[in-house]
Formats: sequence, C-alpha cells, structure tokens
Amino acid sequence: MLKRETALLCLSLLLAPVFLPAQENLAKVYSDATAQWLDGRPEDAAAAYKYVVYRSSDQALISTALRELTALFAEAGKNAEAMAYLMKAEMLSPGDFYIHFEKGWNLLSLEKYQDARAAFEKALTLTADQDLASQARFALAIAEAELAGPDAAIEGLRSVYTRYPYLLSPTAQLISANFERLKKRPHAMNFIKEALTYDQRNIQAELDLARLYDESGFYLPAWQAYYTLSNLDPEETFFSEKEKKLRKFVKGKIDNMFYWVRMAWPVHKDPLPADHGQKVKVGLYADKDGVPSLIKSFSFIAVTDFNLVDARLGNIFSGKSGMQWTVSYDEMNRIYEIRDTMGSVAHTTTNSVRIVPKTPGGVILIKNPDLAGVKGVNRGDKEISGELLALVREKGFWLINETPLENLVSPIASQAANGSRLPEHLKALVVTVRTRLLRLAGLISHESREYNLCDSSHCLPFSGLQSESAVSAAAAAETRGETLLAGAGLAPVDFHRACGGFTRSGVNDGGRPPIRLTPYNFYIETLRGPPDALLCLSEDKTVSSDVYWTLLLEPRWIEARLNRTGKVGYIRAIIPLARDAAGMVKAIRVEGTAGSAVVEGAGPIAAALGAGALRSGLFSIRPLFRGKYPKFFIVRGIGTGDGSGLCVLGAQGLAKTKGAKYRDILKHYFPLYKVSPGSARND
Repeated sequence: MLKRETALLCLSLLLAPVFLPAQENLAKVYSDATAQWLDGRPEDAAAAYKYVVYRSSDQALISTALRELTALFAEAGKNAEAMAYLMKAEMLSPGDFYIHFEKGWNLLSLEKYQDARAAFEKALTLTADQDLASQARFALAIAEAELAGPDAAIEGLRSVYTRYPYLLSPTAQLISANFERLKKRPHAMNFIKEALTYDQRNIQAELDLARLYDESGFYLPAWQAYYTLSNLDPEETFFSEKEKKLRKFVKGKIDNMFYWVRMAWPVHKDPLPADHGQKVKVGLYADKDGVPSLIKSFSFIAVTDFNLVDARLGNIFSGKSGMQWTVSYDEMNRIYEIRDTMGSVAHTTTNSVRIVPKTPGGVILIKNPDLAGVKGVNRGDKEISGELLALVREKGFWLINETPLENLVSPIASQAANGSRLPEHLKALVVTVRTRLLRLAGLISHESREYNLCDSSHCLPFSGLQSESAVSAAAAAETRGETLLAGAGLAPVDFHRACGGFTRSGVNDGGRPPIRLTPYNFYIETLRGPPDALLCLSEDKTVSSDVYWTLLLEPRWIEARLNRTGKVGYIRAIIPLARDAAGMVKAIRVEGTAGSAVVEGAGPIAAALGAGALRSGLFSIRPLFRGKYPKFFIVRGIGTGDGSGLCVLGAQGLAKTKGAKYRDILKHYFPLYKVSPGSARND
C-alpha cells in the first residue's frame, strides 16, 4: 500500500504544472553559464544550460542553449548525450545546418556510419556557405571510408582537396591513410608529403611520413624524419631509439644530412660599419629556456685579422683573416685546444678564450658546432660580429657573442619577415625588433649573468648575420635609433606571425565582427575559413596554414607525453577549461582510463598536444571515436602565437595592398605608442 501511495505521489508531482518564480531571469542563467564555461567549469556550464532548456518557454533561448549543450557534450566525448539534445534541437529547428552537421560527427563517433552519412548529406542541402559545405564533405568522406571503402573516401576527399584551400593538409593526410588501406604505399607517401607541404607544423603527418619511409625501406629519409621528431620531442624514447637504429644507413657526416645551414665562407666579406651604441652579450645555440648549449668543438673563419685572448694569460697570438681555425675540448686530457688552418695545435688552455677581430665590425663565421647530443636546437653555421667568447664549462664551453645590439636588428627582422622585400614592411619590423631587443637587454631573464640575450625563441630567434637582406639592412639604416615609446620609456612590444583577424589588444586586421564567446559560437568560428579581406591572408590561399589550420592528432603520442610525468592511461577526452577574453585556451583537462591531468599555460599545452608544434591557443578540439577510444582528435585553430603586438603577415598585407608607410603600420598595431626620433632622417 505504501509503495502504491509513493508511486501516486511521484506521478502527481510529475504531472503538476511548473510555476516559475516571477523574478527568474533565464537569459541571465544562460549568460552565467557562458561565464562558467570561460572560467573553466564546463560541467557547471552544462548544468546551467540544461536548466534553461527545461525551464524556459522562450523557443529562441531554448534553441540557443541546446546548441551550447551539444557543443560541450561533443567536446567531452559524450556523444550519446549530445545526440539526445540534438534530436530535441532538430524538432525546434529542422532546417539548421549545424544540427545535422553535429549529428553527423556524433554519429561517426558512435560508429553509426549510415546515419552519419545521411546527416552530412542533409547538412549539405542546408547551406550555400563554401566553408561549411567543405567541412561537411570532409566529414562525409570519413563516413564513406567505413561504408563504401577507401576508393569512395578518396573520391570524396579529392573534391575537398581540389576546391577548398583551408583543409589541404588534413585532407591530404586522410587521402594518404586511405591509399595505405588500398596498399598503394607510393601514393600514400606522396600525399603525406603534400600534407607537410601545406602545413609544415602538421606533426601527425611527420609521424606518418617517418613510419611510411621506415616500412618502405627508405631508411635514410626515415632516419632524417625520426631525427626531426626526436628534436621536436627529445624525451620520446621511441623516436630516439628509431633514430639510433637507422643511423647505420647514414653515409657521411650526420650533421650535413639536415636542414642546418652549412656555409663554406662568410657572406659578409667586409666588416660591418662601426657602431658605438649599446653592446649586448648573446648566448648562442640556446635552447627554448634560453640556456646556451654545451659545445664540444667548432670552427671559425674571421673576415679580418684577429687576436686570440686567454682569460688568464692575456693575448696569445694573432690570426689572419680568411683562415679556418678550430676550437675543441679534449675530454681525455680535460683541456681546450685551438688548432690552426693546418690542424696544428696553436694553443692549449684550461681557461676561457676570446676571439677579438682587430677591425671594429669584424665578422666571424662559426662553422660546424658540435652540440654534444643536444636536441631541439638549431646547430647551423652562423655569422656574428664583434667578439666571440668560448666560456669554459664542465666538459665543454658556451659560445657568447659580445656585439653592438644594432647589428642584430636587421637579420632578426629579415628572418621574421616571411621573405618579404617590402621596404615599409621591413622598417616597421625593424623598429619593433629594435625596441624589443633593447627592453630584453635591460631585463634579468636568464639564470646566468654571463649574457643578457639569447638566440632562441626565449628572446628572439637569431640564426646569424647571413639572414639579413639588402632591404632589411636598408630599413635598419633608415630607421636607425628609432624605437616605440610608452610615455618616456621603451614600449613593451612584441610580434607574432599571423593573428587570424584580431590581435590580442583588439586591433582589427580585416577579421569578421567579434563574436560573443560561447561554446557553440567559438566552435562555429573555427569551422569557417578566413574572410577574403584578412590582411594576414596570402593571395595564394594554399599557404594559409598559419592563419587557419586543422590538425588530426592521434592520441598515442599525446598519451606518451602525459604518461611520462603522470598517469592518464588511454585518453578518452581532452577538454579545454578556462579561456581568456580572446578565446585562447588557458588550461586543458585530459581524461583517461588511469586518471586525469590538468595542463596549464600555452607552452605546456602546446608541448602536450603537439610537442610544441601547436601554433596558438585559439583552437577547438573534438575526439572522433573508434570503439571505446578516440581514433584521433580534430583540432581547428586560428592564428599563430599569442596574438600580441604586430602581426607580421598583417603588416605585410598593409604594406602590399594598402601601400601603408611604416609609421602607419606601427600606429595601426601600437596605437598607444609613439615612434621616437632616430639618428637617421626619415620622410
């Protein structure tokens, strides 16, 4: 009897009308949910969106909240729950492209391929937008691979590959995978190379290429590919073991088999103009943390006569220009040897030594540095000006270049300029680089006081004086002494390669009107290609991977990185947590079979997901499941770096398409700063 009464009571409660409090503001609940999402609480946001769905009588608000819910559930890999809300959303908006497109992706993860195909085909009838249609065709081809086989998938992917430039790299990657299924390995290899041509930072394509080379018996390129991967991810033992195993197929000197710059003679035949401005000490061959690599040996050629100075004994001897000398550490005898061009020992010491050109502005070419197994550092030859110090360390030495700061400006700007030869573009870059170098030189940003700048991305990458062009040299001369000022002091400026529409400070480079950041809005934004008027977009849309990019990342390698320091097991979901006001991800939570891990900060997130190859934190991420675990994560991103300061490609677009002068370019990106007077007159 009691059970019957309880059941009747529950039934009466279920059938009772719902009376909403008069003051309840469900639009505010929706807004608060969005704030919770941005704050890194996706579960709380989902609960609030659900509340809106079930309590509101406003059909438009319900539809909007449903879209937000489905975006959150799909991101978390909760595809069945996403489908339940998508079905409800479809009843309210049967002609909505997004609903059918999302149904397709969730059905793919649920391995309901026939239904996924139908959903994508329906979505294609609901849009004339080229971006959205191409995304749907791309997804439809994934379904076709399961239903009709790899031939049908390749045919569908080719239609995207030949018509839509913003999915070139991932499309080539999938075409390659389907050719592998057909056992057409040469075709697969060609397309995975294409994937890397269109996006050199597609780390999954690099992984696939290394494996294909190895399996096909192309051992030398396989070794090169695994060596590249071991430099990207030095802690991954699989890469280093593969590289060691394949090294026996290398003929000749290993260092000469890479993309390192190798120079027979200095490019600069004459000394640079004497500069009496500020001098800096640059730690050379520095790692990502700004620490110079331990050098075992190097050769050098000076373009002027020079003195060799022993730190304790003083001047030892003078050397002639144009002759190649070698400095090396003899580990057996624990001494440092300097050998002349004939290979004869000219001096042995246990002290640091300096190479000092006799002519101010003298250039020294550093050749063939032996970095003693260091990974992740560009070990190319490089030209420097000023003095070169071989600073004694245990079992080797650091190389530190004391040089006028101004001599770094032109080559660094040229290196960052994307091959541009536009004078006004280079002038804007030169002023930005000079300002940043001067600020960095005044900061204490390295653990060692032996140097105040480094040549890695920790400060500003500097590959050598040979990087400068005639245009960058002229730009530096014409803007000599000019910097950006904030009040009376140097402005805290920076630059990045491509903003994708808006810089971090809100400068508009031709992007679409800013969206209100919600889970659904942000996801849709990453599905669209860049607007045609975007300043950082090249006329050749096939080279747009710095602006809008898509990666297909297998979980295996992400698991390997995270399981080194914690225990996540097999990954089931990667959930972005907090985002900043621009949408940049500040933290992610990785959920696995053995536990979960939270990764915070742009650098650690990029390292975890792509061994540092991730371009920016402005991305969406979705798993595509095969069985219980994701087959891959699809990462759709916008822009490069953190979007701070001057957009290099955008500045190039301003100079090229708008004819902007360099001061106008600087005012565009730094409206609150002014350009200081320089020592060279400019019109």
